[in-house]
Amino acid sequence: MLEELGFRQGQSLFLDTKSLALEQLPLISRVLNLSLEWDKALSLHGPDGTVVSVVGKGETQEAITPLREDSIPWNFKRIDQDSLRSMVRDLLPCEEGEGYLNPSPWERTLSGRSVKLAPGEVGPGKVQEELEMTEIVQTGFYNAFFHHLNPLYISSIGLRSSISIRTFMVSIQGSSSSYTLFSNRSFAVEFENGRARIDGGALVKRSTTWREAKPHRMVWDAVNQIIDLDCRPKYKVSLLRIEPSSVVPLRLRYENGKVKIDLLNLDDKPVVSTLYLPARITSAFVTDPRDMSGESIDPEFDRVKVPMRRWGLLSVSLEVKRLLEALLKKKIISA
Repeated sequence: MLEELGFRQGQSLFLDTKSLALEQLPLISRVLNLSLEWDKALSLHGPDGTVVSVVGKGETQEAITPLREDSIPWNFKRIDQDSLRSMVRDLLPCEEGEGYLNPSPWERTLSGRSVKLAPGEVGPGKVQEELEMTEIVQTGFYNAFFHHLNPLYISSIGLRSSISIRTFMVSIQGSSSSYTLFSNRSFAVEFENGRARIDGGALVKRSTTWREAKPHRMVWDAVNQIIDLDCRPKYKVSLLRIEPSSVVPLRLRYENGKVKIDLLNLDDKPVVSTLYLPARITSAFVTDPRDMSGESIDPEFDRVKVPMRRWGLLSVSLEVKRLLEALLKKKIISA
C-alpha cells in the first residue's frame, strides 16, 4: 500500500519536495523504518499522533506535517479479488451458476442507476455498473474550500477562487453545497470563475457537505468494481461490513479460514471500528504496523470491535469458521 510512494524499507531519506508535503510522513516513516534527514533538526508530528526525529542542523524544533502544501496523487489499491472469491466459496453455500459480489463493506449505489447494494452483498445473477464521466462542472461558486486525497490522508486547502491540482479525488465545498470529483485514474482539475475543468473526466457527486458525500468511499468504489462469481450463491448475504464510515480497508488476504485486513481511519477523531462477517470468528489479533506490537481482542461471535486512533492504521488478523446454515439464514438480506 506504500510501495507506489517510492520509499524502501530501512531507507535513509533526505526530505525532498514530495516527502515535505506528506501529512502522514511520520506514520510512513515508522512503518517502513525510514531514517529521515533535512536541513533542520526536527521532532516531526503527524496527524495520527506519531512522532519521529529528523536529523539536521541546529537545535531540534517541534514541527507539524506537512512542511509544505501540495497534492500528491495517490489512490487505494484494488482489494485482492481471489481472496474475496475464496471467502465466498469457504463461508457460503454456492451452487452451479453465476453470481456477484459487492466488494465495498458499506452500502453502494451503482453509478448511473438507482440500484443499491448492501455492504459486501453477495447474490445470484449479474450486476452491471455504468460509469458516467464528466469533464466540466459549473459549480456556481466564486470561491470554495478544497479537500483532496493525499497518501493515507484527506488534505484540506483553504478558501480559493482558483486552483489547479492533480489527484484521484477532490471535493469542492461552497457555502451551501459540495461537488466531489473522483476516478480510478488520476486527473488534473482546474477551478476558476466557478468552473471546474477536468482533464480526462471524472465521476461527480453533489451533496450538501463534502463529509456527507463520504468521498473516500466513492473513490474506493471506483477502484473496486463489482466482482463476478463463477457460482450462484444460495442466499443473498453480506460477506463483509465495516463501521463507521471513516474506516476503509487498504488490503485483504484470505486463506484457509484466516483473514488479514489492513484498516485506515480517515477521521480526525478516534473511533471503535466494527467488522461483521457471515462466519464465527474464533480469534482476533490487532497489530500496530508502526512497531509491530499487537494484542488479542475478544470477538463477539460474528463481529469484532477494534479501537483506532485518529488517522490511524491497523492490521487485523482473524480466524473464522463457517456458520451452520440455520444461523446463516438469519443473515439473509431482505429485498
